[in-house]
Amino acid sequence: MITFDSSRSESGSSGVAAALRGLALVAGASLLLAGCGKGQGPASSAPAASAKPAASAPASAPAKLPAAMPAAPATTASAQAQAAAQAKAKLSGMSVAGLLSAARDAYAQHRLVAPAGDNAMEYYEAVLAKDPSNQVAKDALRETFPFGVPDVEKAISQNDFAEANREIDLLAKADPTNYTLTLLRSKLDAQQKLQARQQQEAQLKVQKAAELAAQQAAAAKAEAEKAAAQKLAQQQQQEQAAAAARTRVATPKAVASAPKPTGETRVAKVVSAAAPNYPLEAARNQTSGYAVVQFTVSSTGAVENAHIVSSSPRRVFDDAAIEAVKRSKFEPALKNGQPVDSVLQRRIDFKFGG
Repeated sequence: MITFDSSRSESGSSGVAAALRGLALVAGASLLLAGCGKGQGPASSAPAASAKPAASAPASAPAKLPAAMPAAPATTASAQAQAAAQAKAKLSGMSVAGLLSAARDAYAQHRLVAPAGDNAMEYYEAVLAKDPSNQVAKDALRETFPFGVPDVEKAISQNDFAEANREIDLLAKADPTNYTLTLLRSKLDAQQKLQARQQQEAQLKVQKAAELAAQQAAAAKAEAEKAAAQKLAQQQQQEQAAAAARTRVATPKAVASAPKPTGETRVAKVVSAAAPNYPLEAARNQTSGYAVVQFTVSSTGAVENAHIVSSSPRRVFDDAAIEAVKRSKFEPALKNGQPVDSVLQRRIDFKFGG
């Protein structure tokens, strides 16, 4: 019968496992030092403590960092403050050993600076708060610094400014004199200014579109009013012509048998032309122009159906011109000595300072 010594087998397995863990720690420390050298200066200036397995990145951290996880959506200021308070209470209630274990897990999952309260750097900061001389936490914070920078840049590019500020402050606790912090703050400031400028440009576009729509609506309304006035004038002229035709048809014999009337025939006369009042807005803008008013002088001399035929600038002097015509006095037109209705046109000029 062949038997095995179980104690020897377990001892041999433990030795192999220990050797493998040691190799993994050395490889991880080398990669972290290379990353720090790129972000903070020459490789020869990296801290000597990084060569020690205990002072390197967490033992469970992979040699190559996994892809960054998507950033959490921005929350309101009150929600962030509440989350920060809860995270602080959670961290303060954990032991040093628990914090180190949580930090190693967070590092392995690439939760270096986010989410708030559950990332490697905050766990290591909490360790130092409880044990300021803990060399593992000190070295891990320094070596994790360059790997947290891309997460900050991602938050900036996504306009998550509150999260970017939080992450920059977290990195500053680990290495407050690192020049990378200055670069990150400059990028954050530039992105905030860019967003503000884009929002302002969008608001100006909306405002200009609204102004253009209002101008087009006003122009369309003016054209419609002008067309309606012209149509009304044509209808009135047609009605007058029809009435005259009916009169001729109703009394043909009387007209034929009656002697031809004698007397003066002339157009309506202006007795007194009222001076127009210069519109206040036109005077303020020093605007000159004219308006042509068409109206009917009735057989009694009254002014009826006064309306604008044309004007320049449009609608600026219309009301003042119509009012001046209505205030003017006329003698009716005569036909064979009898007063009759007649249609006149009068152009009224408005010259500023003239």
